[in-house]
Amino acid sequence: MHHPGSFFCGRTLRRLGAAAFLALLLHAAPVCAAQPPPDETVIVTANTSPVPFENLSRAVTVFTRDDIKNLPARSIPDILAMAASVDLRSRSPFGTQADLSIRGSAFSQVLVMVDGVRINDPQTAHHNSDFPVQLQDVERIEVLLGPGSSIYGADAFGGIVNIITRREAERVRGSVSGGQYGFVEGSFSAGFDKGSWRQSISVTGNRSSGFQYDRDFRNIAVSARTRIGNASSFFVSHVNKEFGANGFYGPSPSREWTNQTFLSYEHAGRTALFQGYFRTHGDRFLYDTRSPDGFLSSHRTQSAGALVKSRWSLSKTARLTLGGELGADWIASSNLGDHAYARTSLFAELEWLLGRTAIYPGLRFDGYTNFGTAATPSLSASWWVSPRVRIRSSAGRAFRIPTFTELYYHDPNHQASDALTPESAWSAEAGTDWIPAKDWMASVTLFSRREQNVIDWIRLYPDDKWRTHNIRNLRTAGAEVSLERPLGPDAGVSARYSRISVDPGSVGYTSKYVLDYARDSGSASVFFPLPMRVKYRQTLNYKRRSDGRSYWLLDGCLERDFRQFTAGIEFTNLLDTQYQEVLGVDMPGRWFVLTFRTR
Repeated sequence: MHHPGSFFCGRTLRRLGAAAFLALLLHAAPVCAAQPPPDETVIVTANTSPVPFENLSRAVTVFTRDDIKNLPARSIPDILAMAASVDLRSRSPFGTQADLSIRGSAFSQVLVMVDGVRINDPQTAHHNSDFPVQLQDVERIEVLLGPGSSIYGADAFGGIVNIITRREAERVRGSVSGGQYGFVEGSFSAGFDKGSWRQSISVTGNRSSGFQYDRDFRNIAVSARTRIGNASSFFVSHVNKEFGANGFYGPSPSREWTNQTFLSYEHAGRTALFQGYFRTHGDRFLYDTRSPDGFLSSHRTQSAGALVKSRWSLSKTARLTLGGELGADWIASSNLGDHAYARTSLFAELEWLLGRTAIYPGLRFDGYTNFGTAATPSLSASWWVSPRVRIRSSAGRAFRIPTFTELYYHDPNHQASDALTPESAWSAEAGTDWIPAKDWMASVTLFSRREQNVIDWIRLYPDDKWRTHNIRNLRTAGAEVSLERPLGPDAGVSARYSRISVDPGSVGYTSKYVLDYARDSGSASVFFPLPMRVKYRQTLNYKRRSDGRSYWLLDGCLERDFRQFTAGIEFTNLLDTQYQEVLGVDMPGRWFVLTFRTR
C-alpha cells in the first residue's frame, strides 16, 4: 500500500471490492473523528441531558471544530459523508441539495436539529439538508446512530444529526474562493462583546455556472447570534438558494428556488432549559423550464414550538430528566393546498450510574391533531468491562408521520395519497468500544431494525405514475467498524466502514426511495504536515449501492500559512469518477478550487 499521504491509483481503486476496502481500513486506519477519548467534551444528542463519553450507551459520532478544520470540506454535508452508516445522496455539489440517510433509512427517517431544535421540513424531507447554519459557525456536529424518538420525537428512525453552533465568535475572519465552472465563493464573520452582551454575524455566498446544462446554482446565507450573559442566547439565520434541477424529480430540465428563515431562543438555568423556535421555508419549483407557463408549484411551510426540560438528582447515582414540548406545522401551497396540525409531547429519562455501569430507561408520548398518539420507549446501558473495553447496548421504538408532499403532491409523474398512516419501527444495537493503546480508539456495532407501514413512492409498471403507499414491513440489519488515532497536534488518521442489508420480502413493485440505500460504505481520511510549512488533508469514500452501482471519491487540500492569510488549493473527485448518488442525476467530475482566507 502507498504512504497514507499519496494518491491512490484510480484503476486499482475501481478493482477493489468492499471486502478489500474493509481490510484496507483495518490495516492502515486512515478517516476523521471517531468516538472521542474519555476526556473529551460531552455529547448531547444521545440523551435528554448532556452525557460525558465514559457514560455513553449509544453509538455516537462527533465531529469537533478541530476535526472539521482537518477535513477538505466546504459544507456540512461534506462532513456528514464521513460518518459511519451515513449516506449523503447529493443532487448538487457544495451542499446545495442532498438527501440524508442513516443506517439504510429512507431520507425522511432522519431527524435534523440545530442546538437541539428540530428543523425537519413538514413539506418534504428533501429540504432537511437546507441547514440554516454556515460551516464557519459550527462548533461540532453530533450524529446519533439508531432510533431517537424517545428523546426528540418523530422522524428519528435511522438516527439524529444535531448541529451545535459556536457561542464564541472570532473577531474578524474572511475568505474568498474561485474555481472551475465559474465557481466563486466568499465568506465573512465578525464578533464583538460589550460587558455581558456578545454579538456575532456571518455571511456566506457562492455561485457556479454549472458543470452541465441546467445545473448552475447560487446560494447566500446570513446568520447572527446574540448572547446576554451565560444563560440567554438568540440565533437568527436566513438562507436563499436558486439552482438548476435538471432531472432531479423527473425527466425534464427543472428549476428550484428555496428560502428559509430560522429563529431560536434559549435560556438555560441551573437545572432547567427553555427553548423557543420558529422556522419558515419557501419552495418554488418549475417542472420544465422549456414551458414556463407549464407546471409551477409554490409552497410555504412554517413550524413553531417551545420546549422545556428540567433535571433533578434523585440520589447520588440517579438523575431524572422531565420535559414537554408544544408545536405546530402548517403549509400554504399552490399544489398541496392549505393544511396544518398541532403536536404535544411529554418525555422522561432516568440516568442511573452503578459503578462502571450506566443505564438509561426513557419514555416519550407524542400527540398529533391529525395522526393520533405515539408512545416511544427506549432502554440503553453500557458497562466498562475493563479500563480499555466498554460494552453497550440499546433498544427503542421510533415513529414518523407522513409529510405534506407524501399526502397531497401531484405533478405529471407523481400522485400522492391522503390515506397514508404513520410508520413505526423497533430497533436494537449492541457494540464494543476498545482502547487498544494510548491515543487509539476502535468501535464495533451490530444493529437491527424492524419497520411497519413504511411510506414510499412506488409504481407497478414503468409507464405508471409514482404513487405514495404504506408498503409492507421492512427488516434492516448491519454492522459498523471505526478506528482512529491522532499522530500529534498536526496529524491524524482514522477509518470507518459499514455494511447494511434491507429485506423487503417479496416485492411486486418498483420503489423510488426506500430500497435505494448504500449496502457498503467506507471512508478514510488523513492529515499531516509537509515540508515548507505546507499542510495536507485527504478523504477517500467508497459506496456500493443496493442496485450494484459502486464508486470511489477522492478529495483533498494543500494549504500553506502566510503572515496574514492562508492559501490553499482544494480538489474534489480527483479520480474524475463518473457517478450518480441519486439515480438519474449526474454528479460533477474533477473540480479544483483556489482559496485565500485571513488568519
